[in-house]
Amino acid sequence: MLNNRNFFYIYLFLYFSLLVGFYLNEDFAGGALMDYMHHTEKMNIMQNEIIDKFLNYNEVETPHSPVYLLYFIFLNNMFGIYGAKLINMHFILFIPFFIYLTLNLKFDLKKNSSLILLPAIFFISPYFRAGAFTIDDNILAVTLLTISIYFFFRYEKSNELKFIFFNTLFLSLAAYIRPIFCLFGFYFFISFYFKLGLNKNFFYYMFFNIILSIPAFYYTIILDVNDWFQNYYSRVNILTCVSIIISIIFFYSLPFLFLNISRIQKNKIKLKLFLFDKKVLLLSLIFFFSLFFLFDYSGGSSRLITYSGGIFYKFSILLFKNNYFFYLTSAIGFYFIFITFTKFSQKKDLILDVTLLLILIFMGIHGRIYHEIYDPLFYVLFFLLIKNNFYKSVIQNMKFISFMFFFLFYLSFFILSIIKEVYL
Repeated sequence: MLNNRNFFYIYLFLYFSLLVGFYLNEDFAGGALMDYMHHTEKMNIMQNEIIDKFLNYNEVETPHSPVYLLYFIFLNNMFGIYGAKLINMHFILFIPFFIYLTLNLKFDLKKNSSLILLPAIFFISPYFRAGAFTIDDNILAVTLLTISIYFFFRYEKSNELKFIFFNTLFLSLAAYIRPIFCLFGFYFFISFYFKLGLNKNFFYYMFFNIILSIPAFYYTIILDVNDWFQNYYSRVNILTCVSIIISIIFFYSLPFLFLNISRIQKNKIKLKLFLFDKKVLLLSLIFFFSLFFLFDYSGGSSRLITYSGGIFYKFSILLFKNNYFFYLTSAIGFYFIFITFTKFSQKKDLILDVTLLLILIFMGIHGRIYHEIYDPLFYVLFFLLIKNNFYKSVIQNMKFISFMFFFLFYLSFFILSIIKEVYL
């Protein structure tokens, strides 16, 4: 049985691994250093005429938020190149820290010490690590979202109005850093409405949102500075987006799937009820065959795109030189998600879980779907917000062997990322 000293040494070792990665300029995510060079180039364009370029941001020609670029400029000007990266790396550590705090609010870690180790898996995420070292906007937004989720649960425990404000504030900051994160406002809106109804605190919540959204509204609508993000939307059809995102969600759901099956495998009737549904199978077959006719990730190009699309898409292209393996895994993912969300959710919970699922799908609306969009975001959401018992029961009943399964799964992905970057 692990004690507090063991936990301390484990996290100290993982922190030391981050420092080593920082020293080696690690990028096993692939593309993080390239993005960093892009941001540095835009910083050099913008920093000599910050106000002018901010008001004419379309001329900067980057799909990244101007607020994020101001953050990037501030860190580099104040602390230098290496100081900026080091400070950002330590700020990103708020993800595992607030995951720990929120898990403690939800499940009481004194009763289940194995959950204390769960935030450790973020330290072996190639995207978490590379994003921390290169001041990535996606990881920065995930950090702020994680803090927002923590205050959401603080309000559930205490009903103090200040926690609604902090929840809204940190979600707004996440959205200003990466605008697509504003979609999570729909989830919290529905959650607070279910909890509060139309009482005084709900109207305070709406007031906070309106006040914090005014700068964005003024900037993008009144000043009409919006070409920098509009031009990047809908570069592929909706079925293509959905199929890729479903395959990525399915990949990150695999540990939950294996642990649930291992738990009920002795009960053959229960296992069959869980795994098989004729109507869902028919829908999945329709989805599968539709991909042969409608899937198009080339965006009008004659060549196959291999620099994004998620792990199953990349495997399909690299190993088989076609999309067929991807079609199969995406259809299996469609079946799995449909089964999971229809059989393991109560009615009110289903509304919230489907809202989360739709948010994850719409986050890929720009048409270039990178794995990093959902890593480590998926685990933040499914460790903390998902109400579906398929996921929640695994977290709630976490044992050391279950944690090791998660850790080894993520470690395998990290090793694959290293192999991909070094040898492919």
